[in-house]
Amino acid sequence: MYSLTSMTIEPRLDIIGAALADPSRSRILCELMDGRAFTNKELACAACISPQTASAHLKQLEGAGLTASLRSGRHVYHRIANADVAAILEGLAQLSPTDHLSRPGRPDANTSCARSCYNHIAGRLGVLMTDRLIARNVLTVRNDAIRAGPRYQTFLDEIRIEVPLGGTGKPLAMLCLDWTERRHHISGPLATAIMQKFLEAKWLERRTGSRALIVTEDGFDALERRFCLHRQDIDLADPV
Repeated sequence: MYSLTSMTIEPRLDIIGAALADPSRSRILCELMDGRAFTNKELACAACISPQTASAHLKQLEGAGLTASLRSGRHVYHRIANADVAAILEGLAQLSPTDHLSRPGRPDANTSCARSCYNHIAGRLGVLMTDRLIARNVLTVRNDAIRAGPRYQTFLDEIRIEVPLGGTGKPLAMLCLDWTERRHHISGPLATAIMQKFLEAKWLERRTGSRALIVTEDGFDALERRFCLHRQDIDLADPV
């Protein structure tokens, strides 16, 4: 018989590993990394499986704490459980093969240029925007910790966003290693507010059936004015 002092409490990584160890469940998670909630039928279509099979996969993903479900009217929607799960999945993507990015004719071929990563902008665009925020003293980085720079409030006023205050000690932004660029973009409350602003202002538009984001003409103007980014810097038309 084990005493409480001799028992070793270990994380159940086997449960997470089992949940990830199926291509269909991986495709479902990649679809949910869009940041939005989807129905069982929509996720089944994205993963090219039957709704019944998708239901079984979603039950396992939710049981592992990777997804959550919510009911709205007659429909049940599924989403990534929280931002921490999204960050872990993005980190795992750095270790994973990315053969899907090089297949011709896929609708998500530009996800490496600009995409939604749960609730913030990732890809080449996200990395370039982060570079500009640091270069323009909106943010400062020291020992991988991000703090507000001298022009932080000026930037918020110019772009007309408000960043909700987090809990005690919660950073306004965090460095997130981009799995396609292998450089940092930012996540956290500031990054979320920026993406929401870009979508609401129609500076970015979502692409159907993909995490890819499309920069509109107004978006290119906003990026040039607010971030000193030009169309040729982003060059979203480049093949992956």
